[in-house]
This record gives sequence, C-alpha cells and structure tokens, in this order.
Amino acid sequence: MNAITRRTLLASAAATTLAGATGRRAEAQSANPPLRIAMSLSDIPRMWGGPDAGFEGLRFGGYFVYDALINWDMSKADAPSRLIPGLASAWSVDPGDRRRWLFTLRDGVTFHDGTAFDADAVIWNLDSVFNQQAPQFHAPRVGLIRSRLSSLGSYEKIDARTVAITTNTIDGMFAYQMSFLLMASPSRWRELGGDWQRFAMQPAGTGPYRVVAITARERCELAAFDGYWDKARVPKVARTILIPMADGAARVAALRSGQIDIVESVPPDTIASLKAAGMQVLMNSYPHIWAWRLNVQPGSPFHDLRVRQATNLAIDRKGMVELLAGSALPAAGKVTPGDPWFGKPKFTIGYDPDRARALLQEAGFGPSRPVNVKVIIASGGGGQMLPLPMNEFMQENLKAVGINVEFQVVDFGTIIGMMRAGSKDPAQMGAHAINIAIPSIEPTTGWIIYDSALVNPRGVNWGYYNSPAVDAQLQVVRQQFEPARQDAEMARLHEILVDEAAALFVVHDLNPRALASRIGGFVQSRNWFQDYTPVTIRSS
Repeated sequence: MNAITRRTLLASAAATTLAGATGRRAEAQSANPPLRIAMSLSDIPRMWGGPDAGFEGLRFGGYFVYDALINWDMSKADAPSRLIPGLASAWSVDPGDRRRWLFTLRDGVTFHDGTAFDADAVIWNLDSVFNQQAPQFHAPRVGLIRSRLSSLGSYEKIDARTVAITTNTIDGMFAYQMSFLLMASPSRWRELGGDWQRFAMQPAGTGPYRVVAITARERCELAAFDGYWDKARVPKVARTILIPMADGAARVAALRSGQIDIVESVPPDTIASLKAAGMQVLMNSYPHIWAWRLNVQPGSPFHDLRVRQATNLAIDRKGMVELLAGSALPAAGKVTPGDPWFGKPKFTIGYDPDRARALLQEAGFGPSRPVNVKVIIASGGGGQMLPLPMNEFMQENLKAVGINVEFQVVDFGTIIGMMRAGSKDPAQMGAHAINIAIPSIEPTTGWIIYDSALVNPRGVNWGYYNSPAVDAQLQVVRQQFEPARQDAEMARLHEILVDEAAALFVVHDLNPRALASRIGGFVQSRNWFQDYTPVTIRSS
C-alpha cells in the first residue's frame, strides 16, 4: 500500500467515524431521541432466533426480539433471577411419566409480522432445530441452539394451545433449557424464501422489540412492538439502536461525548472518572465466573489433578481484583460462598504459590522440567472484562511457580466457535485451555459442560472432562424436581467440581455498566440477560 492510498483510506475512515458521531448526536437532540446502547461486540449478532456471540449476543440478538416458552424474570436487582411463564402460560410434568412435560400456550400472541403464535409455530421451531429433514433445518443456526437443549428428546402437538415435550432422560432442570429455545415466525421465514441469512436481517419474533433495519458492523435499529403480549413490558422508549463497539475505550469516549446512552462492559480503569463526570455506573453480582476451561485429555498437563490444583493455587486473585478496580470478586469456585449451590468443598482455592510448587513437584515437574501450556484467549467480548491484561497477570503468576503460558489470541466470535468445536478440533490441537467466562445461572449452560457425554456435537464440554463422580452427581441432580432438593444436590455437584479443580476459577465479574445521567428506569438484574424495556430518557 503506497502512502497516498493509505492517507486516502485513513481520511475515508475518519470521515465515516465523524459522520457516525455527528448522526448519533443529532439523534440525541431530536424531539423523541432513541435509546442508544453500545455493545462490546464487533458486529450485530445474527437475529435468527439462535444468535451468535455468546450470551451478550443472546442478550441483544435474542431476548430483545424473541420470547421462549419460559422466560427469565429480570425485574429485580436484589435477588437471583427466576424462571417465569413466557409464551407458555403454564407448564407441568406428567405424573405418570416424569420425562413428559406439558406446555399450555398463551392466547392472543402474534409475531411481529402479524401472524398468530400457536402450537404449529412451536412444532415448526422445534423441527428447525431437531428435524434434519425439515426444510427450515439449518446446521449453522442449529449449532448455536441445540447444545443448550441437551435433554430434549421428542415432541408433539396435543391441540392448538398445548404441546408435549419428552426428555431423553428424567431431568428436573429441563425448564431452564426451554428458556433458550426462542420462537421465530414461520411465515416470515417462508416470505423470505426459506433463507435464514435473509431472515436474520429481517427477523420476526414475538418479543418487545421489532427490528426496523440492520447495518452490518454499524447498527441495529429497533422499534417498540406495540402489539407485545405483556403490556407491562412494552418499551418506554419508542426507538432503540444497538451499536457494536468492541473497543472499551471507544465505548467510554462515545458515552462521554453524548453519542451513546448506555455502555456495556465498562473498562474498570474508567469507572472512577465516569462517576466524576456525572455518569451512572451500576454493578451487581451475577451468575458468572471468569475462568479457564481446561483440556483434561491424556497428554495434557491438566489431565493430572495435582497440576489443576497447583494452577488454582498460583493465582493472586486479590491482586486481580485490584487490577479490575474492584469490579470483581475473588473466586472460591464456580459460585460465590453463600450461594445455595456452593456447598462445602474440601479443596480451598486461594493464593498459595509454595503449595502450588510442591504439587507440581509431586506431579513430576520442576525447574528443569516446567509445565508448558498453550491457552486460547479472546481480545474482548461480553463477560471477558479485560482479557489481555488479566491473562498477562496470570501468565506472570503461573511462571513464578513453574508454569509457562503461551497465548493464542482470537476475536470473540472465533473463540465461541472454537469452544463449541471442542479441543479435539484439528484447528485447536495443542491447546491446553480456553478462556471463556462461564455462566452458572442454570445447570445446562454452566454445569453440564462437565458431562462426559456432552462433547461436540451434543454439547460444549470443550476439554473432554471425564469424571465418574461428576457424571453420577449430574444424574442425581436431574432426578430432582423439588427446588430445595435441587439446591442441595447442586451444592454437592459444586463440591466435586471444586475438589477436582475442574477449571481454573479466577474471579466473579460485577458486570459494570455506565449510563448517561438522563437515563432512568434501568434495573440491573442478577442475570446475564437484562430488561431494557423500563428504560426512560429524561428531557435535557
């Protein structure tokens, strides 16, 4: 590239950026300004009812536009989120067959294209994921959905307002899985020629927002869906714009300059200055652990329990929290102590480098034979906080006890695909860990990733974790239908995972968000997902 060409391209990019900023400021000054949200993604998640880009993609590309039969209550900041009726007004388990779940569908629901939601629409959506012979089956989309529905076996329409789903094993936690099956409009899909790529650009769900327009890598324009079935959740702001901004500094600068109203994933080192500038900064604990998922296959150093425990004892988590300006909590496991699922693990996770060195020596490692590992990490993305500085901090901690770490840095969309493909994928051979934050909101997403049977393509057990004790306890968990018993057995599962050092548990993110001073009504729920429908914009 010659100098003239380079100057021309830079000038063009600068003009585009300036035009975008000018446009966003003009929108803010209009009589009915839109709500503008900066996501920490590099692109708009595909809006086809099974969005990519992890849970942030699901937050914006899923629950904004779609509903599931079972939804999340995201209205409280002082208690964990619970499941609530969504497009199913009720559900129950057949007392004669505990694998059979009956869903009563809500009356009077329409898709954004005006067509009715009914049992036929539910079966069509189920077929789109589970029936390879169905014309709406599309493997790239299915891969983003099916791993979250690992217990679903078969299904049938009972009548226009009732659907039965039978699980492939008794699973008292199955209701959680159904929160991830989002209902797309069959009519819109047919109208667009049965093309899921076209559907992703012009989607129709039943959610509180309908898509007006999508400009790749730039913006997604949404409008409040006045026909939404839950009148209490029709958005208070008529228009909302989602803007991808992968760079944290760029998101903060856009908030300061008035181009953005809400920033996701605030860089911790900007929190104090944002507060000083009059911005609102909200933080709350939520079911999330920033961790390394470990490859435990034979030949990997992490196949040895002693190495896994040593790695967990080598990390200065208090120092990590200081690095994050207090926007995280030190981890003692997948969940925080005091959580109903924490239990009483025997192995205490903490900072003990001397004990870490001793364990490595027991495993046959030492100064003349260090542990060498390769770790796949992301450059950014939802829930990843400051992945590069955090991983470099850990690299120093681990080197101090005799573990040398090499990083492979990829973007967030790529790392999600790598996680789903699993560590046996040829492109990942030689990787000993992958750094993707793990949710613990429900058993399916953050817990059965340790089920030895749920490896690619059935699940996201990336490291091929294979523990008889974990597998047996997962079966016990699935037998529970009563909440108190579910909590007790989940606590026992957590004890086993901590004692086996199933992952490198580091910190729990407090999920900081920053809001302009004129924004009101937002409640930061203790959930990966958030409800933006109550948000209001005060006049300047």
